Amino acid sequence: MIPADGLFVYGTLREGGSRHAWLMRTHPEGLTRAWVAGRLFHLPAGYPALVPGPEPASPPPGHGWVRGDFVGYDDEQELDGAMSDLDPLEGVEEGLFARESLPVVLEGGLRFQAWAYVFHVERLPRLEREAIEVPSGDWGSYL
Repeated sequence: MIPADGLFVYGTLREGGSRHAWLMRTHPEGLTRAWVAGRLFHLPAGYPALVPGPEPASPPPGHGWVRGDFVGYDDEQELDGAMSDLDPLEGVEEGLFARESLPVVLEGGLRFQAWAYVFHVERLPRLEREAIEVPSGDWGSYL
């Protein structure tokens, strides 16, 4: 498993999201605008799902990029503690979301690895049938 430098949030954990307070309880060092390669869907349950994909030829923002926030922590221990708090909230054990380390591109072009809660590509056919794709990749502006 690739180690992560932080967390990428793109839905309810983002600022303004219904679960942002949960994120703030993990005492992040800071947040900055960021993008991950993939597709974003709005689920009937009222929250989004990210399906990671190949990195587009053109830099973000744009088609094939999902907008969110890169959340930084003081050190690896703080990050691990945050993940322990957030995994149950995101339904990792039940298989609702999987936590993966993905490459993120920060505003300004810096690149890091970040944990993200994702749906695996095997679920794509069902998402295409039952969910609404968010072409902009930005769930905040979609709402």
